[in-house]
Amino acid sequence: MRQRQMHLTARATAAVSAIIMMVATCAVARADNYVIDQGASDALTRYLHLNSLPMVTAQFSTSPGGIKQLILTGFVATQFGRRDAERIATAYLNDPSVNMVDQILVDPHVEDMRSVSPGSGSAPDSDSPNSPDQLWNKTMQGIYRNGAQSPPASGSMLP
Repeated sequence: MRQRQMHLTARATAAVSAIIMMVATCAVARADNYVIDQGASDALTRYLHLNSLPMVTAQFSTSPGGIKQLILTGFVATQFGRRDAERIATAYLNDPSVNMVDQILVDPHVEDMRSVSPGSGSAPDSDSPNSPDQLWNKTMQGIYRNGAQSPPASGSMLP
């Protein structure tokens, strides 16, 4: 039992560290005066969700000098899922000049949260307990429960 608690604490610490690094990287991009294209970010996020990546989000931005940047964040169950998110985002943007920053975390437990079987054709709405928004919130609450700070009081964590 004690060893399991130590393992869970180590995983939570690693997850929190990764989240802090993601936030720090995003802050660096914003410090360079990148302007977020919310429409493109939302469209690509929806496209990723439609392509079996419900816990991955995209933030597309451009610097005043014209440098384009895409930051991918979220969770996938496997390294294949992480590479797949990069491949799908690259194909969607169809612009090799975009600088991609991959901050996606690999966590095998994400697979346990799959709510819709592939090919069923139905996706839960955002109010459903099994929607990507709700699953994201549950995952983050699990991370916070294992030693991090409290999650925000309200609102969805996905755009």
